[in-house]
Amino acid sequence: MSQRGRRLAAVVVAALLAVAACGTGSTQTSGPVELTFWTFLDNSAEVAIWNERNPDTTIKAEKVPAQDYYAKLQAAVKAGNAPDVALVEYQFVPSMIACGCLADLTGKVGEGLRDRFPEWVWNQVFQQGKLYGVPQDIAPMGLFYRTDVFTQYGLTVPKTWDEYREQAAKLHAADPSRYLATFATNEAGQWAGLNWQAGARWFGTEGDKWTVSMNPPESKPVADLWQDLISRKLVKAEPDFSTGWVSDLTTGTVASWAAPVWAGSYLKGAMAASAGKWAVAPLPQWDPANPQVGNWGGSSISVTSSSKHADRAAKFIEWLNTDQQSLNSLITKSSIFPADRSGLLDPSFSKPQEFYGGQKIYEVFSEASKQVNPNFTWGPTMTSAFPAFTDEFGKVATGGQTVTQALDALQKRTVEDMGKQGFAVAG
Repeated sequence: MSQRGRRLAAVVVAALLAVAACGTGSTQTSGPVELTFWTFLDNSAEVAIWNERNPDTTIKAEKVPAQDYYAKLQAAVKAGNAPDVALVEYQFVPSMIACGCLADLTGKVGEGLRDRFPEWVWNQVFQQGKLYGVPQDIAPMGLFYRTDVFTQYGLTVPKTWDEYREQAAKLHAADPSRYLATFATNEAGQWAGLNWQAGARWFGTEGDKWTVSMNPPESKPVADLWQDLISRKLVKAEPDFSTGWVSDLTTGTVASWAAPVWAGSYLKGAMAASAGKWAVAPLPQWDPANPQVGNWGGSSISVTSSSKHADRAAKFIEWLNTDQQSLNSLITKSSIFPADRSGLLDPSFSKPQEFYGGQKIYEVFSEASKQVNPNFTWGPTMTSAFPAFTDEFGKVATGGQTVTQALDALQKRTVEDMGKQGFAVAG
């Protein structure tokens, strides 16, 4: 979401949305209260710690399925039966602000809280000069690759995207059944991260209107690279996380994956048969002299605008995402990569990872977290924009259109969709 490459754009962003968080609805209560918490994770361990320490403000955590989560949350706020606290992924924070679903937490958290997070992370939740959540985890990207395949075919770990293209050609020429990567036909998150790295900015504001640029000049090198790889059949087009895709990475048919830090745990769980054959390198660069990285994923914890106890809820989410015992529990039980800098001091991040041949992979991502481009901005309709990516990229995979044509189609669809939802769009 909008790293604060200029909080201004996001700032105005929420303002333009003209629906900023409905009043915080905070009602000071002296007696005990129970707050409800919606989350994708199993936060029972952290909640148990909090409840033992804070008997006057107990938390009831409810693990809610991700499917239709945001539609359910919006409906619950509208109906007046929303949870007090909710997990909100960064890309959907503007949408939740736009619907008036999040409480303004300005002044409800401790001074200096923002200093615990990298600036680009804080800007995910700080918009319109107001605070709409506390960051929990982040997902800077790197390059996961098969060391056995690289060794067998004499490949060099690419430091630039031009080298990446060269190694893709070298591998496929040596063995036409192998590919350096897949072109994910269903993954808007990866595409966003790659364009984020390149300096693209999809959304902004102009006066009282949104600006939309799904195919800006900064995206041209990214689009050209992947179009070339697709046209020359140097990458395999298939949905990521599908059965075939998992098999391809497990067997080494596909030899690398540009992915975020959470992929480290995913690979270990889904591709155990390939243990010891993986390593992680920094994401290839467009300009090695100015290393930049995109982010793919991550979440904040917010207080809903319908909560009657926003002050108490704010204290809980601040504790949840900054207390060392809570962070250690989140890291151990939910495998998060914490947004709070102090969380990276957890001993698990300095340990060699057996699955990765003894490499300390989190050192790569710790450095990457400092290099995330600060200028990327999410828009208010990502819940509909993401499915549109799948539609248009699917046509690229079948040869029905080019990557550039797909991005132009996404531009048109996004602008039309924003108009239908009542957002004023410039141009």
